[in-house]
This record gives sequence, C-alpha cells and structure tokens, in this order.
Amino acid sequence: MTIKEIFSVLAGVLCVIGYIPYINSVVRKKTTPARATWLIWAFLDIIILAGMYAKGAINGQILAAFVGASTVSVLSLKYGVPGWTKIDKVSICGAIIGVVLWWIFENPIFGIVISLAVVFIGSIPTFVSAWDNPNRENKTAWIIFFISCLCAVAAIPKWTLEDAAQPFTFLIIEIIILYIIFSRSNVRVETSKRILA
Repeated sequence: MTIKEIFSVLAGVLCVIGYIPYINSVVRKKTTPARATWLIWAFLDIIILAGMYAKGAINGQILAAFVGASTVSVLSLKYGVPGWTKIDKVSICGAIIGVVLWWIFENPIFGIVISLAVVFIGSIPTFVSAWDNPNRENKTAWIIFFISCLCAVAAIPKWTLEDAAQPFTFLIIEIIILYIIFSRSNVRVETSKRILA
C-alpha cells in the first residue's frame, strides 16, 4: 500500500468518525442541520461518486461522505432547521440544474465539476445557519471532517480534475464552515459578556 493509498483510507475513516459525534449531536437535538444542504450533499455525493467511479478516481472520503451525508439528510427531515428559506430553494434548484446539465452532456468530468459547484452552492444554507447560530453545529465533527479533507488532498493520486476537484472542494467548504463556527462563537461570547456586564 502506497502512502497516498494510506491517506485515502485515513480520509475515509476520519470522515466516518466525524459523522459519529455529528449524528449523535443531531439525535440529541444539540445540532440542527440545514435540511437543504444535507439533502443536496447526499444527492450530489451519489453523482460525484458515479462520475469518479466512471473515471476510476474513487477515494475513501467520497465513499464515507456518501454514507454519512445520506444518514444526516434523513435525520435532517426530523431534526433539521424547520421550513425552507429562499436560499434553500435556490440551492435545490441549482442541484437539479447541475444534474440535468450532466445528463445532457453525458460527460463524467463535466458531471463531477457541475456537481461540485452545486455542492458548494448547496453549502450556503449551512454557512448561513452557522453564521446565525454557530451553536447549531458540532465543532468536534467539523474539525474531524477538516482533517479528513487534509488527508484526502494528501491522497490525490494524480493532479487531474477527476482526482483533485472533489478533495479540494470539500476542503474549501470545511475551511469556510470552521471559520464561521469559530469566529462567530467568539463574537457571540463577547456579545453575551457585554450584555451581562
């Protein structure tokens, strides 16, 4: 087993481990997932997985992300942020357009790129939800997901679009979410201290 294969396995294992505190936190009603984001992520993970499979570029992280996102998307129907915002609806429409474009062009690489663009757009409801209330998200899980992304980037076997696009897109999303969660948590703490003073 090469070092890149080890990193790929590690990325998948860490991704699965990251879902354990996240799912536990959702079920215990400490985390409130954004429904639109998780439904889009689960749906598009299937498409990205299929495109990467067609190009022989599957990695451990996308397999784990597919299973984990599917589980959280089902849980989000019961435990998620109630209602559908305009951002949620736009994100879902973007996901549908991405799928239709892939189907029209019948190109796995095009499908991967479109799907990843829509995955990023689909992240916006979670960015907004975390910005509004960073306590809706589980910090431990997102830190583990971030480390998984670093491993997935280290595991990129070839610097091609089909191999590198998914790990880098996931890493960018994780960086944004962590930045929001930690920066907004500090703002909320300082605001609370000022109110209590």
